[in-house]
Amino acid sequence: MPGPLPDSYRRLAMFSSRLLPGTRLYDQGTVPDRFYVVLRGEVIFEVVSEQGDAEVVARADAGSFVGHVAAFTGRPTSASARVERESVVLGIPLLKLADAIREAPELGIQLIYAFAGQPAPAFLSGVEEEGEPQAVAAVDADRDDVVTIEGEIDSQLFFVDTITCPVSSTRFEFLRVRTRAVRPRERESDFHVRYDDVNPTWYGVVVCPGCAFAAYQDDFEPLDEEVRARLWEDREARAAFVEHALTGTRSLEDATTALDLAIRCYEVRGATDSRRAVLQHRRAWLEREAGNAQGDRMWLTRARDSYERAFEADKRLSEEAAARIAYLVGDLSDRLGDLQSAQQWLETATRVAPTASAGIARTARDRLQDVRDLIKRERAAS
Repeated sequence: MPGPLPDSYRRLAMFSSRLLPGTRLYDQGTVPDRFYVVLRGEVIFEVVSEQGDAEVVARADAGSFVGHVAAFTGRPTSASARVERESVVLGIPLLKLADAIREAPELGIQLIYAFAGQPAPAFLSGVEEEGEPQAVAAVDADRDDVVTIEGEIDSQLFFVDTITCPVSSTRFEFLRVRTRAVRPRERESDFHVRYDDVNPTWYGVVVCPGCAFAAYQDDFEPLDEEVRARLWEDREARAAFVEHALTGTRSLEDATTALDLAIRCYEVRGATDSRRAVLQHRRAWLEREAGNAQGDRMWLTRARDSYERAFEADKRLSEEAAARIAYLVGDLSDRLGDLQSAQQWLETATRVAPTASAGIARTARDRLQDVRDLIKRERAAS
């Protein structure tokens, strides 16, 4: 049920997005990792009928909370949520809820009233007697300084999101790939996926058009002042790698530039071996997609070494993460021709995995058998 919007919501602009009609917030039967607050516009809830048709069962307008029950309880959503007309929406991840409430304490009270299905009391309101809520006006005012994406956007493949750079404070639009547009064609043993049409891996890294700071979206968060200063000092060196804004549709070359910038930025931030390994591994994938076997091998070697250090030194790894890393060290060792190391690491993966992930255990056993067969053939031929 809609309720008044507190004036303090203007401090939640970091979570705001202007969404176009048709943008899907979540699908029916899923558990979202965030909840939404409609600041302006309308969101509709749809279920699929027995005949396969989408049926609108409810609507949410300004002041409404969306997806909060499923997000907090972990129960799958009973309907999908889709933007009906152009809307301004707050999307607040559960992991960021404490930060959001710290910025706008009324959010916590509004959540309680939302769960109760009641409008919040008038003393929380930031709504004028006439006109729009001040929170919406603040978001719109902020958007006057938003760096927008130039050129046409295929709305069937992408939707536009906004984010604020923690280095330059530039607020800008960037593209996100629609889930329904992802069509995997082939999955390789090191988890590299080849896609028909759009490749979501190319868009995983977000790049600021103001200072070329690059990171995954979840890492666009406030930085330690010393780290921020170092990244600011490095901005001109990063900008030299960028020929045009990387916020719109990307080519393979654009994706490579974005990932190179991310690798540079994460090193300045003091990347963990796990993060470093993931970046280097994805860099190898891009070389593979470009048909550069030498580049693929170079980055796989770096990734394998980083994965190995992460496995041996990172005590925070869960059992599942440790099993996955052990498997990848084994798989990459095989790809690099180090069969003995591959066998040892795949054996480690099978030992670690059973209590954590049956899927990775099965995959590791299959790859281990492949490596053992190859070792036998090489010994027989020698």
